[in-house]
Amino acid sequence: IDRKALTALAQQTAPVVAEAGQAPLGAAERRLAAAWATVLGVPVEQVGRTDHFFESGGTSLTAVKLSIALERAVSLKDITRTPVLADLAALLDGTARRHGELLQPLTDGDGGEGALVCFPYAGGNAVNFRPLASALADSGLTVLAVDLPGHDVAAHQEPFASIAQVAEQVSAEIVARGLTRVMLWGHSSGAAPAIETARRLADRGVRVTRVFIGAQLLGTAEQRAAAVAELGGLGDAEIAARLTADGGYTELAELNEAHAEHIGAAYRHDCVAAHHYFRAALGAPEPPRLSAPVTVVVAADDPHTAGSAALHQDWLRLAEQVELHELADGGHYFPRTRPAEAARAVLRAAVPLATS
Repeated sequence: IDRKALTALAQQTAPVVAEAGQAPLGAAERRLAAAWATVLGVPVEQVGRTDHFFESGGTSLTAVKLSIALERAVSLKDITRTPVLADLAALLDGTARRHGELLQPLTDGDGGEGALVCFPYAGGNAVNFRPLASALADSGLTVLAVDLPGHDVAAHQEPFASIAQVAEQVSAEIVARGLTRVMLWGHSSGAAPAIETARRLADRGVRVTRVFIGAQLLGTAEQRAAAVAELGGLGDAEIAARLTADGGYTELAELNEAHAEHIGAAYRHDCVAAHHYFRAALGAPEPPRLSAPVTVVVAADDPHTAGSAALHQDWLRLAEQVELHELADGGHYFPRTRPAEAARAVLRAAVPLATS
């Protein structure tokens, strides 16, 4: 990205107007519009102050590129939470306050019809759930996703957080939002913080109506230990190289080495934390079991969950009720590749709640 060209474009005196009757953009909005147009590959004249970054074609990758183009003046979390240009520009020029919450709203709503809170796969972020949120937009459900500390490659460095820390903060934010009835989705290694959050919400008096475990089988303590050992023998760059060809990490091929290694480090942290969490549960004589029903959602073509027809029942060790929902295809990252099908798994469980 040519930052000098972007700066020159942002300083042009001619206002950018995308629609008739739209107010001229201010200085911060012009700077943001110039970078926005560059990363999305559209003429700057077509960018307006009411445009929504993701509805205009933005992705996790282009959001990272936007942050980098603006020299990290806004983070990926900022873009996820305030995707409308005028609102994001207010953060850029300091006239709006940043939020420190982990929960990022992906749909409108106050949770009155129920909420779905999503935890990303290892190294992932809240943007990964935007396709699923879009598929649920007309359902009445409020969809929120978790941005894990230390995962934003476009933000200034911050430490990773433990599963206990994430679950405690997310639980507190759910209570603070006044949500009294929620469903949780934990994808792959995100199953661990989802389950721990479900336990903590029950203690806080929040009704967890269902926990979705996406693309993850419980396995054995030995398998979990072996996975930790394997990751321990790999550097961040090696992990990033392995992930580059993985369909869930499309941005890696276009990020610089340092940013790619950051994702590798986040992936390692999330996987190791989840392996330790489940290994401890598997080693406990009588681990606590969730009272909320669990739906294990898998894709038939995902090699990571081969044998799920029988193996999904292993989750009965941690939950009182478990069922399987299998998609015909979609691979390991089906909330992104098959969002409509993933949404149907959610809606099948949510429909009975409408009358409760």
